[in-house]
Amino acid sequence: MGRLLAFILLLLLAPVACQGADSPAQSNPASVANARAMKNGARYAGESSQAIAPSSVYASDTMLAPGAVTVQEAGVAHDLDDYDSEPVASISDPLEPWNRFWFRFNDIFYIHVAQPLYTGWKFVTPQFFRTGMSNLFYNILFPTRFINSLLQGRPFEAGVEFSRFMMNLMGGAGLVDLASSKKTIVPVDPSGEDFGQTLGRWGFGQGWYIVWPFIGPSSVRDTFGRIGDAFTSPLFYIDPWEASLAANVGFRFNDLYEVLPAYTDLKSIAVDPYLAMREAYASMRKAQVDR
Repeated sequence: MGRLLAFILLLLLAPVACQGADSPAQSNPASVANARAMKNGARYAGESSQAIAPSSVYASDTMLAPGAVTVQEAGVAHDLDDYDSEPVASISDPLEPWNRFWFRFNDIFYIHVAQPLYTGWKFVTPQFFRTGMSNLFYNILFPTRFINSLLQGRPFEAGVEFSRFMMNLMGGAGLVDLASSKKTIVPVDPSGEDFGQTLGRWGFGQGWYIVWPFIGPSSVRDTFGRIGDAFTSPLFYIDPWEASLAANVGFRFNDLYEVLPAYTDLKSIAVDPYLAMREAYASMRKAQVDR
């Protein structure tokens, strides 16, 4: 019985199959509809000279001329997505693998060595002692700030640096910052001028970004600038060199109260602390040179 029904269905569908062989477009309803649409479109295209009857609803509206409206294919979707593009770095960083290695090294050193040691330092030393050491270190580095102010063509800033140094030296042997509360004739960067800024004022770019062990972020320009800063620091000429190194390390360790909180805050809010540190450093140095 099943074979008989299959034979009858085959006989009934044979004419349709034969007709489909001659007209492939009619093999399914969708193809039939597409074929009719294409045929009608060709017929209307061939009758372009024949006037089209206006709509009974919009008969009073002004009709646009043929070709007045064009449709363009939209661009690829990901071209419009701002999140697909990497942020443009403000400083060249071809040594990123090297820099990231030392960034992680410094991170471990700052968090697990320097921070606990400084916490102990704060516990055993009074606030006035740490403040006095910080003021003394600032006044010892007066020659660096003074010379670079002159090299940058800032005589008024150099005069302010000189007057501050003399006031602090005469009033408190450099241990008290008496000049910080005095109004200056020109605004002066509290961090002072250095040879890295001087090179920037002379037209030298920052160059490549570099992360040095223990020192932290720097650049090619600022690395050479640090060499100049060392020669203008009175601590460089202490003999023997071990005493000079110990004095530098001691003073800079005492000033970690400015560095550690800023670093931990940046690290806690940044998605990529390395990139955040790099961009923050480059922006800060550019602002110091451009001011």
